[in-house]
Amino acid sequence: MAMSRISRLSSLMLVIGIVSGCGEGAAETGSAARDTGTADGAGKTTDLGVSQPKSLPAGVVASIDSPNTSAALDGSKTVSENGQKSPFPDDEATQTLREIQKLRISPVPTDLAEARKTRRERNERIVDMATKVLRVTMNDEARKPQFHLAVGQLLEARFQMALAGSQDDVDLLYADVQALNERDEKSIAAAEGVYYIARFAHTKAGLMGKSQPEWFETFSRWAREFSDRFPQQTQRAVSLLFGAARSCEMQAMATEDTELSTRLLTESRLCYTALAEKFATTDQGQEATASLRRMALTGQTLSQFSGPTLDGGFISSDDFSGKPTVIFFWDSESEKFTKDLLPVLTKISTALTPSKLRLVGVALDEDEVTLNQYLENHKVPGQQIFFTQGEQRSWNSPLVRFWGIAQSPTVWLLDGQGKVISTSLEAAELMAAIQKLLK
Repeated sequence: MAMSRISRLSSLMLVIGIVSGCGEGAAETGSAARDTGTADGAGKTTDLGVSQPKSLPAGVVASIDSPNTSAALDGSKTVSENGQKSPFPDDEATQTLREIQKLRISPVPTDLAEARKTRRERNERIVDMATKVLRVTMNDEARKPQFHLAVGQLLEARFQMALAGSQDDVDLLYADVQALNERDEKSIAAAEGVYYIARFAHTKAGLMGKSQPEWFETFSRWAREFSDRFPQQTQRAVSLLFGAARSCEMQAMATEDTELSTRLLTESRLCYTALAEKFATTDQGQEATASLRRMALTGQTLSQFSGPTLDGGFISSDDFSGKPTVIFFWDSESEKFTKDLLPVLTKISTALTPSKLRLVGVALDEDEVTLNQYLENHKVPGQQIFFTQGEQRSWNSPLVRFWGIAQSPTVWLLDGQGKVISTSLEAAELMAAIQKLLK
């Protein structure tokens, strides 16, 4: 079993004993902690909380859903708002869960050091309180909802302490997850544990991925393990897989380490493939299919690429022969395009006449007025594809959706026969790549 990767400590036998009693059935698909969508501000966000980034610098990961461990605690009321009887009896366990919720939202000092100390003490207290609830609910089938909430609160506290604490805190998180898996590897509680380990890897990749890129690979592997073992939790599975796939792909494009880039692209493809095969009907599954289509382009002749241009014309890949072609996806709000890529494109257009090189832009702006204002102030070379219908603009562009474009700007290079040389060139690499083709 893959969970054997988790190390266990003998000093944790108390916690393991507490959660190793009864088991939940595999047919249950609910979760003790409800998800709320999150976005990192990097770009467009889907309903599932996964960013469609305009750009992601090294060490920054595509966002995933995060559990809200206190959201369901209002269920501790005897009667719910819709008049139905709550599954939470008004007993000691429910009262403890209420206390945990109050503790979670209690204010912390403004001083940074004091805030860290307070959060640490608060999480330690939550672990003790959640453990108390686990003891009194674990063997009672009727009290499963309380048990599940306690598991979520325990893991959230362990997660926070692992991020801010020592290796011992990390070991405690992994050991608790191991215990939940030993108790019943198909249970809701086990799923919660694996999800938290995946979240931990995701967060570490965002914090330390630039210096420790192995966290991206770890994130990918846990995302795939979650989707393999708990496919019924569709929202979480697709969120993890898509976040891992995009994050590994972005980091692969950003790194100068060829071997690392290859490994990360392999992880990215594995996650995209899992999405496309297991969750094909979801938005992320469809986007994964498009991304795999793009990633398979190198070495192939480009087809199914066309669109209207700002000057009233029409461009099609059927015409991409006779000379090399540079295709660049861009938008006027991208600082990286304006500062890095546009000067290179300008230099290239000055050095090479249209008879030697074709430049094709795909403008991802949503507003035509904004785009035209930008073009008045910045001379962007080449013809610009821009769809006339508003619902086909920006990240809804048919070209973006069909080819799974991951970021703006993105640069493709085709040879004189229309064969794709690369779909991920950086601005600094473009001139040398073109010169190599022309030779």
